[in-house]
Amino acid sequence: MNDDIEMRNYIMNWETIVIEGKAKIIIPDPKYFKRHDGVFEPAWAPVFYNPRMKENRDIAILVTYTYFNSREYFFVEPLAGVGIRSIRFALESQGHGIANDLDPLSYYYITRNIILNKVIDQVKPYNHEANTLLNSLRSNGVIVDYIDIDPYGSPIPFIESTAYAIAKGGLVGITATDTGPLNCSYPYTCLRRYDSYCIKTDFSKEMGLRILIGSIIRKAASHDIAFKPILSYYRDYYYRVYFTVSRKATDSNKLLDDIGYIIYDKGTHKRIIIRSLDQLSNIEYKGNIIGPLWIGTLGDINFITRIINLINKFDYLNQSIKSFLKTLYSEYEIITPYYRLDRLYSILRKNIPPINTVIKAIRDAGYLAYRTHFDPRGIRTNAPYEELLEILRNT
Repeated sequence: MNDDIEMRNYIMNWETIVIEGKAKIIIPDPKYFKRHDGVFEPAWAPVFYNPRMKENRDIAILVTYTYFNSREYFFVEPLAGVGIRSIRFALESQGHGIANDLDPLSYYYITRNIILNKVIDQVKPYNHEANTLLNSLRSNGVIVDYIDIDPYGSPIPFIESTAYAIAKGGLVGITATDTGPLNCSYPYTCLRRYDSYCIKTDFSKEMGLRILIGSIIRKAASHDIAFKPILSYYRDYYYRVYFTVSRKATDSNKLLDDIGYIIYDKGTHKRIIIRSLDQLSNIEYKGNIIGPLWIGTLGDINFITRIINLINKFDYLNQSIKSFLKTLYSEYEIITPYYRLDRLYSILRKNIPPINTVIKAIRDAGYLAYRTHFDPRGIRTNAPYEELLEILRNT
């Protein structure tokens, strides 16, 4: 009770406290910063805190705890907002490190929230430009085990400084919220930011993730650093990818072997994956060329299995995450981008049967088939396109 009174005396009448995970965070009360239509938009608040990213942060806790085997690790969050993610790393996954933000008001809230959560020894508040901070750390001999890049928009401006700062064997978590360019609503923006040609497809959400991964891998590889994706996904309005880090140029070369192109026919939704444009002279194809982009697996099955096995230790987290991770596990078995059943059955001029009926029919034919987290109308399968159509025609 005394703690509650002390806490209330600590905050102003236009602030509030939110509880997320094991952290208590002071933020400007959202009810005072709604848009004219009554909707709370985080960008309208004096400092940035997005409650919709709670699941993103929950998964970050699981990933860091698993990757570092529940031992201590040193993290840097260059774009920390009110410090919620950094404080949760300290309280929930053995992290200690730096919560940084260029905005003086964010720095003020980060400092207060560190004090409130009694993590002064584990989390240090910084007030620097993100790239300047990251570049200075390695120059000063600081070994960084984990860097979390969670920007408003594209992460591309922070990739090279992240690659410079992260230690070998380290881990990097990256969010991108500019889904419009990545899913090709704005193709020229995609080309400028991610150096990739795109078109609208029936798997645009996955295409965006593959473009993002491919662009980040290439930027890191230009410095002889290998960023290998071990977990990636799409959620609502953002992409999230976790990369392990190697400082061997030969490891970068191996990853570049999985940077390729997808040939996509808008009329039939057939897709062909190629590793090099030189292959075009040896195949018959019809459609547009998308890429360069990542054509490898979207994650590491062994790593995601470790997370699933540990999730029960975090009984305060929403257990729906476990179901979500199991869906990702299944999807990582298959490289071919997902198909939208409504599009394929439109070609066949047939009504769509229940999705589980379709999946069973594909499996009965000897192929893998799963739902996809990208789209409730989609399935992921390794069945060749022509055989898939035949199965659907008879289902």
